[in-house]
This record gives sequence, structure tokens and C-alpha cells, in this order.
Amino acid sequence: MNMTEMGEVYAYLLRHRIAETRSQSGRRRASQTGLLSERDAAVILKEADEEQMQNFRAFLSGQGLQLAIYDSADYPGIPPGGQIYMLLRNPEAELPAMFSQQQILQKLKIRNETKEATAVWFIHLWLLMLGLLYTRTNRSLSDVSLYQNAVFGQEELTETLRNHLETIRRSGHYQNTQDKSSLDNAPRQLAILLAEKGEDINRRVKNFIDALIEANHLQARGDKIFQQTLLGALEVEQTGFSHLRHLIPEDIAQRVVNLPETAVNPPEKAVNSEAYSEANADKAIETTSDLMEQETADVSH
Repeated sequence: MNMTEMGEVYAYLLRHRIAETRSQSGRRRASQTGLLSERDAAVILKEADEEQMQNFRAFLSGQGLQLAIYDSADYPGIPPGGQIYMLLRNPEAELPAMFSQQQILQKLKIRNETKEATAVWFIHLWLLMLGLLYTRTNRSLSDVSLYQNAVFGQEELTETLRNHLETIRRSGHYQNTQDKSSLDNAPRQLAILLAEKGEDINRRVKNFIDALIEANHLQARGDKIFQQTLLGALEVEQTGFSHLRHLIPEDIAQRVVNLPETAVNPPEKAVNSEAYSEANADKAIETTSDLMEQETADVSH
């Protein structure tokens, strides 16, 4: 792997995060103009000698990144004889400068809503999705090998979000969302959610899923059925709920009300979305400065 090839592999991994010598799905990721094909990137990495790999790892390390290599002995779903090369963040390092909030914000925003509103919706959808992928099957964040069984439907997430909003309405004095004074008295985060009349819920869920598919955190398993990927499971295990911290700019973080304590300091099991709504909606009144430091970098790469 010469310097030119190193740069080409780096560009490929920044875009796709993963290169497989043998595809799990049987289909290669589509080639893009200006980038290596997945096959070529995997071949270069596979044929690199130890010194070349050390140089590549050192190059990545200086940017807060690391290269992980897995085979069929490490996780299920990897074809026998195959290897997966995966670009991961170093959770102990500062967030790489090339990771931007703007891409994820643009993918998720509805019409001309503020970054603050987009961030609040992302946080809630993320936690509700984790409830479907982890809590309901009693799966811990460290159960990476169970990623193939982590499946949910788009309609299922949509209905979970609707129930979540209804639970928030029932849990406080916000039943009448047509009453502006009722919303004005609600904590800032809840006011953003309660202003939703239901017409944009389907679109929000679709945008959220599309963004995670593009980031290789989810993959389609059927008609509107989605499965967590190995990359997605590893990212959740590695950084857990600190994924949320990069999405919200610091100035907004000082204003948006916080998630409940169970979300900031979660137990080993992922937070139960329904229990979260009922037990903590009235407690969500602290600032988010502790929550916002590190990521959806892997989602907005």
C-alpha cells in the first residue's frame, strides 16, 4: 500500500466506514465517482504488509480514528474466509474535525425548523430505536454479536413515537396542545415535541432511518423492515449514549432541556422507551451541557 493507495482507501472508508473482502449480503456497495470500489479497497488492505498497516493506523490515530479488522471467528454474519475492515472513532480521542453536524441536520430537518428542534427529535428517535433494538429483547449494549437479530419495522418505530408523544401529553399538564400558554409553560424540549400535530411523524421517522442506512448503521431486511449492522452495534457498544453529544451545537446545548438522568447515565440495559416517557417526562428540566460533547459523528460522516 503506497501513499496514493493509502489516501484512496482512507477516502473510501471515510465515506462508507466499512470494506468487506466477502460481502455479508452478497452485494457490493455501489462504486462512486472519485472513490475506489469496495473490492479494490479491501484488496489493498488485505495485501498491505505489517509496516504499511502500522503507518496507516498511525495516520488514522492522529485524527481520532482507528481501523478494526474482523473475521468469521469474531462475529456471526461474516462469511467464512472473509474479513471486514471498519473505520471506527477512538472513543477516548477528540471528535475528528472532518465530522460535521450539517449533513445529519440537513437530512433530518423538516421545512425550516431550527437546529435545536431537529436535535431534539433526533435524540428521542434515537432512544426509542434503542428501545426496540435492545430493551425489548433484554439485550445489553455489549451484546454486539446479536446484531443480526436486532430488527424493527418502520411502522413500529412510527407507532412507538406516537405513543411516546401521547405519554408525554398524559404525564404533565400539556393535554391541550392547542393552548399556546400550555406549551409556553412546558420545558423547552417537551414544547418542541408537543407542537407536533402528527402530520410530520411519518416523514421524521423515514428521514431518521434513511440517515442511519446511509451511515451503514442500519440495513434493509425487507419491505420497511430494518436490521442493525455490525458497525451500528459496535458504535453503540463503544460510545453508548455519548453518540448524542455531537449533534447539538454548544450554544443550543445550553438552552435545550436535558434528557432524564436515566438517559445521561444509562444502566447496562438500554433505556426502556415507555418507562422513560412515563417516569421522566416531568423531570426533563436540566440543561444538556453534559450530554452534548461527542457524536453522531458516525452518523454524519
